[in-house]
Amino acid sequence: MPCPLAARKTTDQLFGPLNVLVVDDMPTIRRMLRQMLQHLGVKGDIQEAGDGQEAWEVLQERTFDLVVCDINMPRMNGLELLRHLRATPRYHTTPFLMISGEVSEDFVAASAESEVDGYLLKPFKIDSLEGRLRSIIMHRYRPSRGEILFRKANDLLLKGACREALTVLAKLTEPPFRQQAKVLNLMGECHLSLGSEEDAAACFTKALEINPQYLKAYQNLAALRESQGDLASARGYLEEARKLSPLNPERLLALGQLCLKDGAPEEARQFLEEAWRFGQYVPPARRSEMAETFLAAGLNQVAEELFRQAIDDSPGDAHLYNRLGVALRRQQKHQQALEYYQQALQLDPRNEKVHFNLGVLYFDLGDRDKALKAFKTALQIRPKFAEAQDFLQRHFSAEELPATLPEEG
Repeated sequence: MPCPLAARKTTDQLFGPLNVLVVDDMPTIRRMLRQMLQHLGVKGDIQEAGDGQEAWEVLQERTFDLVVCDINMPRMNGLELLRHLRATPRYHTTPFLMISGEVSEDFVAASAESEVDGYLLKPFKIDSLEGRLRSIIMHRYRPSRGEILFRKANDLLLKGACREALTVLAKLTEPPFRQQAKVLNLMGECHLSLGSEEDAAACFTKALEINPQYLKAYQNLAALRESQGDLASARGYLEEARKLSPLNPERLLALGQLCLKDGAPEEARQFLEEAWRFGQYVPPARRSEMAETFLAAGLNQVAEELFRQAIDDSPGDAHLYNRLGVALRRQQKHQQALEYYQQALQLDPRNEKVHFNLGVLYFDLGDRDKALKAFKTALQIRPKFAEAQDFLQRHFSAEELPATLPEEG
């Protein structure tokens, strides 16, 4: 029979030094988790966050040895937080325990795709928490030889040492190691970085033969085929991945963007609406890009929200005010659009695109004189502004047009 004192010592060694971030929108649950962690011997810093966005802000300031996080929260849920962590190199291997009131197949697939380390189903007892944490910490901080080699190869790839990474990965394809999809997939990523597209495709395909549910390989094949101009194949791979894990907003966004490229705006709109429903937190670096995608699909209200967030991040960017004006005008919010165009011109008075959009707004409002003045200004700044020339010729009579309209060139 195991010695209780020895077990206690092992637990203290495992849990004692940990710094833990507890994330839940219910203060009572956060307090309960804090007390349980302290009872289990955690002596490091235990910090709390009320939702995923607050947690992400805390994680920008410092790192943690473990994140314990609820799935359902406002602003940014647990899955979104997990995806952000795994997309950030310094958090790529941070242990993450997800807590949920239910575990559906879609939830399990989405969590596994984002490399969650474990689940805990509510309600739970301290013994269940201890068991999950022990398993997670042992795997992360006391890895097997195969896992050590895999992590080494991944680190080499991140540093750009692709050939060295392939040498390490080759060891994992031979006995005593079993064939693993993640090894073949990482080999494919190395080949891709070296410019060997067909070698990469062969590795990704082999990964799917080993494990037909390995989602990263579908993603990589889709990205590769899209880069080669094969949009149909790219979409096919993303659709297969979507069947396995339907709750991934990034994949839905990618499907929407593919449909826009392929001239299928209605399908794009459906995918993008679904993407927004599943993941409404967008990191600052991607807000402008995603706003443009939603605007192109006619989802003007979502585009408006994202452009507003982007302006909060970059209040001196005239382009963002201009694009927000477009999103507002398309929703018939004319007065707000006018205000944002005027703010854009305060930042960049000689921006011909803003003057052009201002002209379109005045034209929509029936003020042809102001519209004509704005178009003239745009053409004075850029005489060969084809879009402005075309609009004038289509919507204004010869008598209304400037005496010397610049020629398109």
